Amino acid sequence: MTLTFPALLRNTLLCAAGSVAAVASYGQTSSVVLAQSQPAAATPAPATVDKTAAQIDAENSRRWSIYWGWNRSTYSNSTIHFKGSDHDFTLHDVKATDLQTNSGLSDIFKYYLNPAEITIPQTNLRVAYQLDGDTAIALNLDHMKYVVAQDQSVAIDGQIKGVTQSGQQVIADNWLNFEHTDGLNIVTIEYEKQKKVDWFGGDRAKVFALVGLGIVIPKTNATMHMVNQTRNDEFHLAGWSVGAGVGLDVDLTKTIFVRSAYKMGYVDLPDVLTSARGDKASHHFTYNELLVAVGYRF
Repeated sequence: MTLTFPALLRNTLLCAAGSVAAVASYGQTSSVVLAQSQPAAATPAPATVDKTAAQIDAENSRRWSIYWGWNRSTYSNSTIHFKGSDHDFTLHDVKATDLQTNSGLSDIFKYYLNPAEITIPQTNLRVAYQLDGDTAIALNLDHMKYVVAQDQSVAIDGQIKGVTQSGQQVIADNWLNFEHTDGLNIVTIEYEKQKKVDWFGGDRAKVFALVGLGIVIPKTNATMHMVNQTRNDEFHLAGWSVGAGVGLDVDLTKTIFVRSAYKMGYVDLPDVLTSARGDKASHHFTYNELLVAVGYRF
């Protein structure tokens, strides 16, 4: 069959158009396949942002802590007034000391670290709540011991069994034993302010200052030989105390810490129980206390 030029031209154009369309279609398919074969770009990891001091303080706030420790204490001299059905006398400028438990290696395991004998040494117990980064409030027990020194001579006035007393009196074992040895228990609410210090690297340490107000519940061991009263040994709410202190906390781990502190205070005991029949004594004094404790935060 012989094609005319217009028919030949038409067929040539159709073939060319078909080729172009095929090439274009192949190019689009290849692009899609290539795109699908490429791995997806990885999502970039978020940058690490260091915590601010405020954020760290916020994390450390609203936490509880508890500690257990041991103390040494000293006391000012005091004037002690004794009163009962057959006596009413006053001893002036009376000296007293604390009562330390032996601290040899065997004693440490026998008393200090033995739960059955845990109140034998002079001890400290504190439960605290961290209000914010630098403020805490706590319920605190200072279990100290107060012992009137024996064989001291003191001024006396008043009467015992109707006999007037004056001059000097030797406080001896056959006349009077008077001590708060189980103990001089001061229970206070304490308010504490803290400041971080970089003494051991990082934020591991802080200094603090505190004030406290509370009650005193001594277990007074008293034997009043001069009025034929045998040993009396009872817990009794006898008075109140106010005190203040400063110290240092050091974190050993995120939860374990050690604390040392110096505290001083005033104790007023107007209602000390001295006998089973209800005889009483009253006195007031100041104290100095050094303590060391181990604690846990949670």
